[in-house]
Parts: sequence; structure tokens; C-alpha cells
Amino acid sequence: MYRLALFFVFVFTLFASDEIKKNESIPYNLLEKIRATYYSGVENEDYIDSLKLIISKNFSDDQLSYPSIILAYSAGVEALKSKHAFWPFNKMSYLNSSMDLFKQALSKDPNNLEIRFMRYSILHYVPGILGYSEELEEDQKSILSLLKLNKSNNISEELRSGIISFLMETGRLSKAEINSLKTIQLSFNNE
Repeated sequence: MYRLALFFVFVFTLFASDEIKKNESIPYNLLEKIRATYYSGVENEDYIDSLKLIISKNFSDDQLSYPSIILAYSAGVEALKSKHAFWPFNKMSYLNSSMDLFKQALSKDPNNLEIRFMRYSILHYVPGILGYSEELEEDQKSILSLLKLNKSNNISEELRSGIISFLMETGRLSKAEINSLKTIQLSFNNE
């Protein structure tokens, strides 16, 4: 788990420079700070309140008016609260809130690789019995499709490689999907 958390910190800091064109209304330093604080919160719940404060100070009180990526990080806050909550009822309540916010973020920007990968990486650790298997499969298909069509928001080679490695390590892919990812990785390396 710790290795994957560090991987997320690395991968999403790489998103910062490549996604700036898509998030022009969000200052680069602010988005970078949000990403770094979010990934610090994966292992340390003290960062959750800091992240909520950063978002609330820089955006309106109306979450639905947030840019899709900020809405996704708000969803991430709820997921972190779920991860760190003690009581099962609270865990489920935060998780459900997180998934509702991710759904809204994806309705605004369904082909955003960062948002898809954020939700996928959270749902990867959620037991299937909780009812989010359909979203997990949808994200996996979308991520694979975006990578295959090279519609990955002009992300860096290192990031694509990191996403591909994570997908292969999940154990959720068929042999055909793994082979497809290997082909995609080779084509990226030959660009």
C-alpha cells in the first residue's frame, strides 16, 4: 500500500505540468499544491483539513460550479475521509459522497484521464461487494481507450508509463488487455 501511495504522489505530480492547458483557469501553483496535499493525505489524515481549506479558499462554496478537476479532488477528500474514518457507517457515507462527486466531475469531463485514474485508483481498493464494480470497469475501459487512442491530454511519457504499470500491477486486466498495453507502451517509446 505504501509503495502504491508513493507511486500516486509521483504520477500525479507529473500530471501538473501536462494538464495545465486543460485547466487554464486554475493557476499552476494552486493545482500543484492541491495535488501534493491530496497525496500527502493518503498516508496522513492531517492533510485532509488542509486540502479542504485550500479548495474552499480558492473556489466558491458551490461545489457543482467547480472545474471538473477540482470537483474530482473534492471527491478525493471524501475518499480520504473514508479511508481514515473509524466507524463503518462513516466510511460508507464518505465513500458514497466521494463517488457522487466523481460522477459529477466525470459528467463535466468524461475523457479526463486524471479524473478517471483517480477514481479507478480509489475503487481498486474498495471491496466489490460495496457495489462500485461497474464504475471500476467503466474507468478501466476508459483509461485503456484513452491510452490506446492517444487521447491522454498530452501527458508525459513517464506518466503514461506509470499508469500502464499500475494497471498491469492491479491484476484486473485480461491477457489481451495486458498485451494491448504493452503495444501501447512500445508505440509511445517509439514516438
